[in-house]
Amino acid sequence: MKMEMFVKCANRTLLAATAVLALGTGFASAETWRFATKMPADSPEGLVFQYFADRVGEYSEGDLTVQVYPSEQLGKEDAILEQLELGTVNLYAEDAFFLQKWVPEIKWIAPHFLFQSREEWVEFTNSDLVAGWFAKAEDAAGVRALGDPMAVVRGPYRVLISKVPIESYEDIAGIKLRMYPDELAISVWKSLGADLQMLAWTETYQALQTGVAEAVTSPAALVQAMKFYEQAPYITRTNEYWQGLPFMMNAAAFDGLPEKDQAALLKAHEEAGAYSVELMAQNSNEMRAILEDQGVTFTDMPLEPLFEHMADWYRELDAQGELPEGFLDVALAKRAE
Repeated sequence: MKMEMFVKCANRTLLAATAVLALGTGFASAETWRFATKMPADSPEGLVFQYFADRVGEYSEGDLTVQVYPSEQLGKEDAILEQLELGTVNLYAEDAFFLQKWVPEIKWIAPHFLFQSREEWVEFTNSDLVAGWFAKAEDAAGVRALGDPMAVVRGPYRVLISKVPIESYEDIAGIKLRMYPDELAISVWKSLGADLQMLAWTETYQALQTGVAEAVTSPAALVQAMKFYEQAPYITRTNEYWQGLPFMMNAAAFDGLPEKDQAALLKAHEEAGAYSVELMAQNSNEMRAILEDQGVTFTDMPLEPLFEHMADWYRELDAQGELPEGFLDVALAKRAE
């Protein structure tokens, strides 16, 4: 373990030194950052990522270029995380859940069916508890969030896309649900009785088409872009959890940039956050009417019984000592504010 930590620290030091040397030899003007994403370039999130990249080029006066690689072109998540830590990928924008690789507690950053509003959840993510989780990720892997971690909005709310209508949370029992490798999500949906199918996001359409999966959870803003509704024509709003997209970066690469380019990244990120709020709201407002015209059925499942059911689930976990220390107290305090 000590040798592993030494190697990691040495790698980060080498990256920082390389960046400084590049600046000293005049290569800064040719700096290009590789930005890896899962989402298609023409999806709402893909548009936000390109907006960010364009603003960086503008505000750095061409000294820093951000090249966006959509649709997992640089590899699946595990491969990207290795590249991010090593510095061969500079930016990765995705739910903070992936930081569990280095900080197990961060699986609780967007708790399922606990916050009824985004505002309550954002207050929670700004707490000292959550800030400490991000600090641990930087200490462990040399990765750091650019700007406000939750400034870029995903969603703006969650839905369940299914082959059959879901009219109450009891209907979830037995459904073959596409799932991703997140322990909390797995525990939550198992507690609701779903039959989980572990699939990559980019494999989900085919899984719905072939019957390997019967349902998938998704941000509302990605419903049209991913076209899952073509195979699963029922959509139910769940407000499962609220989402932001931290732009996680290699900290050594950022620290090695000139101050003006650091400022360009921060300003571009702030503006991309504002753009995402506008774009996601517009997209979700238009999405329902468009898809209903194509034969998609939207069902309004009563949410209060589901949230009450899950509140009991969280209390049981807390009583068993399975929640991070102070987590439930902080979360409930933010709900009460």
